[in-house]
Amino acid sequence: MTEAQTEILERVRKAQYGSDDDFEIQQSLAALGSAPAAPLDFDNVLESFLLRLSRNTASVDFAANRAEAVQRISDFLYKKHATRRVVAGHDSRLAAMPWREGGVLVRFDVAAPEDPASISYAKLAVAESGSVVLFSNRDNPAANNWLVTDHIVIVDGQDLVASYEDAWARIRNLTENASPRGIHFISGPSSTADIAGHMVKGAHGPLCLHIVYIGDADADLQARVLEKAVDIKI
Repeated sequence: MTEAQTEILERVRKAQYGSDDDFEIQQSLAALGSAPAAPLDFDNVLESFLLRLSRNTASVDFAANRAEAVQRISDFLYKKHATRRVVAGHDSRLAAMPWREGGVLVRFDVAAPEDPASISYAKLAVAESGSVVLFSNRDNPAANNWLVTDHIVIVDGQDLVASYEDAWARIRNLTENASPRGIHFISGPSSTADIAGHMVKGAHGPLCLHIVYIGDADADLQARVLEKAVDIKI
């Protein structure tokens, strides 16, 4: 490298980092790398996800495909609300679901206070915390996550990741060309406690978070997780 080239690069470095001290700080930070991800409760990612969901008091249904998912949603709605009417955003994945096969009447709109339930399609799910990740934008109104009594969230098995680090890496890829208005990590029904520790559910959002997981799953997996949940501390 010539003296002129060295001088030019030195000027670029100083313009970027401000000073030699700033440059050394950036180098030191880069050398630290990233912290290790939190360990999962089980080696099986799905099993860990289900455990965390149970500890977060969310309910779960399993479906092998989209048609089965619609039937599970239909049964859930009718059992809890004696209706198969539900509101959903204009998410293209929700629009493609075979709702008529399960008799589900979907209104693609923003949730109103009188709507008992809404349906969302998770961008991701995180086993580490039992969270679902939802983007809010014109096609996925944030009100649909908060205004209803029962929030039904569809999770595709291929969108389940182990850790927050994995989730944010996927989110960066998903938002590379366009950013949503909001990114929501939802880990259970709405709940809060006063200074005396009295738990109140539904104060700031849904009373129930119901997950419909689409993918291959051991039929006994959920039962095994529920049995072990009492022995695992968060």
